[in-house]
Amino acid sequence: MNPGRTIVIADYDASWPRRFEEERAMILRACGAGAFTRIEHVGSTAVPGLGAKPVIDIMPGVRSLDAFMPYVERIETLGYQYAPETEGFIPGEGEGIPERRYFRKEVDGVRAFHLHVVEHGGDFWTRHLRFRNELRMRREDRRAYDALKRRLAAEYNASLAGRGVSTTAGYTDHKTKLIEGVLARAQARIDRSAPVVIAPYDAAWPALYERERALVAAAAGDAAVAIEHVGSTSVPGLDAKPVIDIALGARTLDAARARVDALCEAGWTRETYDETEPDWIYIGKRRRDTGRSEAHLHMVPFGGDRWNRYLLFRDRLRAHPGEAAAYAALKRDLAAEFGADRTGYAEAKSDFVNWIGVNARRAP
Repeated sequence: MNPGRTIVIADYDASWPRRFEEERAMILRACGAGAFTRIEHVGSTAVPGLGAKPVIDIMPGVRSLDAFMPYVERIETLGYQYAPETEGFIPGEGEGIPERRYFRKEVDGVRAFHLHVVEHGGDFWTRHLRFRNELRMRREDRRAYDALKRRLAAEYNASLAGRGVSTTAGYTDHKTKLIEGVLARAQARIDRSAPVVIAPYDAAWPALYERERALVAAAAGDAAVAIEHVGSTSVPGLDAKPVIDIALGARTLDAARARVDALCEAGWTRETYDETEPDWIYIGKRRRDTGRSEAHLHMVPFGGDRWNRYLLFRDRLRAHPGEAAAYAALKRDLAAEFGADRTGYAEAKSDFVNWIGVNARRAP
């Protein structure tokens, strides 16, 4: 933050992800893909629907900060200013962040980008990804953080105008309690979860789907326009978590919602029921002997964006074995990286999933 400057919390801008993608592409061209393990969009601009200071936070992960240092000059050719002073003690603000190499960039005289280069898998990397992922997945935390930032910004700006005070203690530090609470709840959920396991393709999966489909169809009745096998278990030869994903294209979500009791009578589990997105109702099914998930049911509007994405993704991988093999390799790597952090695992796949979706839409 720049002490002494008014804090502006802007409403979410749908152009922020595109600006991140464009900047990431520039960084990769300048440094080469081998310089980084991954480059992630973090901070508030990375969370759809969240108000934010309109500055894009970019977090490249590297294997070693020492090995990264020869790339500093290449980063600077893109208009970034390296700020090594932030790595040590900062007068008036306290300890710096020695595990980060920080760069800032202005566009037309206005701060536009922050670059946080950190070691992949380190504490900075893990915390920032986990907090972002929680806000993306959990609407209530997202709303609470948005409201807190707007309140703190108003208080900070009033203090600045009234008394000439300019300290990060008026804004940044007061977000800590909420952030730590979100991270603690995420850690507790991870501690209760089993690690992600990617199993070799099982030829029994289609038959398991057909069994579950019959139960879903009977319970859903005329609320279902169509029911499809989706996700990795629907792609022959693709390694996957051994959980059957079923998409129910609903006549309306109200009609689907009214069938939840019938689904629970058919073995689905109300405790897994989730309706955090306006176009998606989720309910899971667990094995009675182990308590582990055996099926996911995604109830979405028939013909809507989510419905179409499910089918495009499945059909693209069925038709392109090379892309399916690349997806399997990625999933195995991410399962090893994230362990029981299932939200982190799912979010880390999103770039590949989106790339497949783009290719599917471009196909003649």
